Amino acid sequence: MKIATFATRVSGKKLTAAGGFSLIEVVLALGVMSMSLMGMLGLTLVGLTSMREAMDQTVLTQIVQRVSSEVQLTPFDKLDTSILARTFYFNAEAIEQTAADDTTRFVVTLSRQAPSFPQSGTAQDFQRSLASIRIFVNQTTGVTVTPGRQTSFAVLVPNSGEL
Repeated sequence: MKIATFATRVSGKKLTAAGGFSLIEVVLALGVMSMSLMGMLGLTLVGLTSMREAMDQTVLTQIVQRVSSEVQLTPFDKLDTSILARTFYFNAEAIEQTAADDTTRFVVTLSRQAPSFPQSGTAQDFQRSLASIRIFVNQTTGVTVTPGRQTSFAVLVPNSGEL
């Protein structure tokens, strides 16, 4: 009697060789798939970094808009005493805080500069009718200011009262 092989008849039906993947094909497929996944992981990290930067920029814009509005609503003669003497603290959601703590993400300071325009008169002529306010926003990690993460903006505030 013959020894049964893989391609012999069993109960009257002929068996054929089973189709499948060789070990080399499986290894190659896993290699291609792992390289693809590594590329997608790299793109995910870039996307997350871009999303974080976009969120920070949005929060920064909200903070500057809020401080700028407060500066413009302050009476011109009280700019130096009421608004420029303050330091503003904000958390990561642009909510103002009364003092710096571990959740502080942005520290805002203001300074007044003499307005100047090209081919114009002296700065004294403008200082009674226009104030140039610089808004400095420092990003922090808790109470420590992060070096190199300062952004500045300029706001021109007209004197809408008496000269």
